[in-house]
Amino acid sequence: HPDMMNKIWIIQQGGVSKATKTVNLSEDIFAGLDWTLRGNGRKIQHTEYFHLAKGRDLGFRTVLLFFSKLSAGTGEQLLTRQIARLGAQMGLPESLTLYYAHGGFYLTQFLLSKGIPMLVFIWLLVLLDDAESSFGAFDARALMMGASASSVMAKFLISQFGRVMLLFLVAGTAPLLLEISIENGLTFAIVRCIKQFVTLSPLHFIFQAKTIGSYVSNEILYGGASYVATGRGLPTERRGFIGVRKKSGVAGLYNDYASIAFYDGAELVLAVCLALMAGGLDVDPDLYASMGWWGLVLAMTIASWLWAPFIFNPYHFKTENLRKDLEDWIHFF
Repeated sequence: HPDMMNKIWIIQQGGVSKATKTVNLSEDIFAGLDWTLRGNGRKIQHTEYFHLAKGRDLGFRTVLLFFSKLSAGTGEQLLTRQIARLGAQMGLPESLTLYYAHGGFYLTQFLLSKGIPMLVFIWLLVLLDDAESSFGAFDARALMMGASASSVMAKFLISQFGRVMLLFLVAGTAPLLLEISIENGLTFAIVRCIKQFVTLSPLHFIFQAKTIGSYVSNEILYGGASYVATGRGLPTERRGFIGVRKKSGVAGLYNDYASIAFYDGAELVLAVCLALMAGGLDVDPDLYASMGWWGLVLAMTIASWLWAPFIFNPYHFKTENLRKDLEDWIHFF
């Protein structure tokens, strides 16, 4: 997307003005799409400035605010004629590049955020749909299949969440490792990657995927994107648990993320508890031990969706701050 444009040159060739500030929220993206659609060898020069830093959002909430704006804008892009025409006219390599650089990333985050709940509810459905032990036909089926519903689901989940997870973790860290090793050496890069895990960055990225998926899907379903002012404030400002002082416009973490992650996290906890009560872990010892990877994924997802905003909120667990949150919570009710 072009950040600097030759206004006189573009005005002569159709301009960059758009009809609405909702559909065309990502105005620079649409300028690039229209420029490419006009064809005749038009290209956008990409220049990378390594030594010219730009102020980046560093706080948990400001990062997610920025991604919410991008996600809402991308949801609107996916419904426009520009994307449809580019998808129809481009060759396969260019079309895949367009998908990866625009809507593909955000749709993947949506699928990631929906994958774990879907597997949990399939797990629960199969367990609850199992035949009773008194059902005569079940005995023959069990002898033929050699497994109960809990064992079948355990084998399925182990095939999806086994030691191969380590490969995905390494693959996800590889770009950061390689880039930092080129700039600062391998030792520095390894230490940096270890710090990423120690400071619970996986919880941050799980929550980020949930936020992106929520905004993209809501935009496609309901619309209503609007510009979000993402300030460059200090990432040391603490946000309260819940907002009750309406006159000053103060909101809280619960107001921000309840509909995005907290409710879904609570549903996921309930579904996992029901699956365990239905005998989800009534399997052979070997299968039980291998289910640890699936348990780790569930624990990280639930912990992220329910607690990540509080973990990354500066000074959240300080005693006087907790006391203030409790007062606000009581006042809310």
